[in-house]
Amino acid sequence: MGELSQRIGKKLEHYGNSIFEHLEWKILAQDVQIDCIRAAHKNAKSSDKKTHGVDILAGYYNPFTKRQEAFIIECKHREWSNFIPSNLSLWVEELCNTIECASTSPALTTYLEEYTLIGGILLYNSSDNIYEMERALKSISQIKVPRRRHPLMIYLADNSRLEKWCSFNAEIAKIKQNSIENSFGIIYPSIGGSTWDRSPVVTPTYLFSDYILASYIKSVTNQGITTKVDIKALFCFEHVTDDSLKYLQDMKPEWRDVAILHFVEERPISEVSQILGIKEASCRMRLTRLRRYLKKNFPYKI
Repeated sequence: MGELSQRIGKKLEHYGNSIFEHLEWKILAQDVQIDCIRAAHKNAKSSDKKTHGVDILAGYYNPFTKRQEAFIIECKHREWSNFIPSNLSLWVEELCNTIECASTSPALTTYLEEYTLIGGILLYNSSDNIYEMERALKSISQIKVPRRRHPLMIYLADNSRLEKWCSFNAEIAKIKQNSIENSFGIIYPSIGGSTWDRSPVVTPTYLFSDYILASYIKSVTNQGITTKVDIKALFCFEHVTDDSLKYLQDMKPEWRDVAILHFVEERPISEVSQILGIKEASCRMRLTRLRRYLKKNFPYKI
């Protein structure tokens, strides 16, 4: 972990650049200064904010939403003593402010012509090789998220998550070496009766998930006969148990669709019901039944 931390710390922005490229994201812009256009945005001294710095602007195609989406990625390389709720809250607020001004910034107009800016990712790496999972979770739980008229999707990846991404990228590289026809792809389940999709893109939904289902085609030779085999791969970032696999398998399709759209994609009930072609009351009922099912069968997940 220490060697990884040092390697990430030297070029954290370049690390963010390279890791997202491996996950089939496109780096749209990097190290860009944009003007602040909101009077409510203040700097650390409570004075009017003049500019915002954009470390990385990256985009990808989302198979769920069928559109090109973009995220602003903010990189923080600080000593572990700085990983406290007040700093985290400040960093999140600054990222939200940057996103608000970036969506209409002339400096980014060219890059966002084909992409919808929907949120941000805060990358944190401990510069002194110290990291405590329990303390990290406690600090994250105490972050104060500023209220916004228009909700934003904000993700935080600390040392633990960055390490998982490095391992994930390494495994993908190994699989691609042994697969054929550029066949490796992440499996995106069907929603609302649509067919499932396989795409090399790894969306934020999967990046911050403990389970990632993928597939690829591999040539297998047996007794001189070579055949193509479709391999399914399950990437797990937690200890796998029979219960956790049952958790993945047993969810009813109509509950799964609502769960993906509402909990994973964080869409409001009105939009979920519109996508699925059902009434809002029916959508809420499915969510209620899903919660009851989870509390009864998987209380440790709630």
